[in-house]
Amino acid sequence: MSPEEASRQIIDAMNVTREDIARAKSWLLKTDGGQTPQLVERWLTDQKLIVPREVDLALPNGDEVLLLIARAYSVRLAFYQAVWELVNVGELIPATPPQRWEAVLDCRHLGQGGGLSLRKIQCSFPERVERAPFASRASTDPDIFLEGAGCEALDAGIHEAIKQALECFRRGLYLPATVMLAAAAEATWTECGVAVAKKVGNTKLEGIINDQHFSISKKVTEIRKALEQPTSKPLRDAAGVTMPRVIDAEVWTTVLRERRNALHWGKARNFVAEHSDTGMLLMAARQHLGTLEAIRATC
Repeated sequence: MSPEEASRQIIDAMNVTREDIARAKSWLLKTDGGQTPQLVERWLTDQKLIVPREVDLALPNGDEVLLLIARAYSVRLAFYQAVWELVNVGELIPATPPQRWEAVLDCRHLGQGGGLSLRKIQCSFPERVERAPFASRASTDPDIFLEGAGCEALDAGIHEAIKQALECFRRGLYLPATVMLAAAAEATWTECGVAVAKKVGNTKLEGIINDQHFSISKKVTEIRKALEQPTSKPLRDAAGVTMPRVIDAEVWTTVLRERRNALHWGKARNFVAEHSDTGMLLMAARQHLGTLEAIRATC
């Protein structure tokens, strides 16, 4: 394998995933910040991803080594992306100007030394990052917000609604945050209801959910009633969800919907939304969306 082929193989295998970015964010928020070059090396060591200083392109396992190197580079870039995203949402503070990292890898080919051309694999990052002093540990970063709630398979549209709700909340736009969170909740109930109706063969429920003339409150009520039926108990048991948890999710959604209705002048005549009320609704979202998603995922 020539150095050009090896370089191309590494670049073609590069893949910076949202999963790696989210894991890096979680790891970063468990630290108090520090020198980013040191932090990323600790991160890579924890992932057991160490890039050698030199690769011998004549070795029989060369392809495997190059794939591991591409993986290490991808995870490194995911870490830098996680840093920037946490800086963007105010979870980390860049304490110094940025510097740039560029992949450098020596190689041996036909007994000669040299280097691979990997200039495309590079990224800038703040040299040092800090946690905001005395800041709340409740994160409003979307990846961290839903961590541990079992919501990894939520529809991309629901993720986007949650992301926008959190962005509005960070900017002090509490009514828009409530509106987007309500949109995420309604979509999650709908996806859950469709799955439940098919799983238990409830054609009435399926018809109600698919009928645009029915309000979301009606749909939520009917989904809860369907889950209360004895035929749904095996489904609830398999999902590890009790009826009190479903009812709690329904109550939370009702409160959320009523706060959202401040948009409708004839109903509320009040556009004022408070930080504390919106914050409580957001903090409860993980639990209740997780309840609905656990049911949907089991269907």
